[in-house]
Amino acid sequence: MTTMTDTEWRSFVTEGTKLAHVALARADGRPHVTPVCFVLDGEELAFALSPGSVKGRSLARDARIAVCVSDERQPYGFVTVEGRARISAEPDRVAHVAEGVARRYYPSQPAEGIAEVFVQEGFTAVHVAITDVIARSGLG
Repeated sequence: MTTMTDTEWRSFVTEGTKLAHVALARADGRPHVTPVCFVLDGEELAFALSPGSVKGRSLARDARIAVCVSDERQPYGFVTVEGRARISAEPDRVAHVAEGVARRYYPSQPAEGIAEVFVQEGFTAVHVAITDVIARSGLG
């Protein structure tokens, strides 16, 4: 495996509709890993949380987070980012993230409509300030 450049890993995570797997620690220390739809929002990774989620409770207690995006097919590259998460219930932030996710993962549906539902249902937006990246390509 070879190390991806900054440009390569950003391209890798934004290509297609790969899911990210979010890793957090529960209150009792047990690990929690779950898939999410996500976007790169500037220099940060962003996704939305449903009300009352384990992810939301965990991040409210401890903002440290790891996120892994991987290929489903050979040559099995991956990108893992670590960082600190910021959660926002501000409707404009939630709508912004929800629209990005909708455009990427649900292109046949109106992004603004999905965003409106996310806001009305009390979703929150998460932005991960990336502190470390491990990115490997199976090519090479």
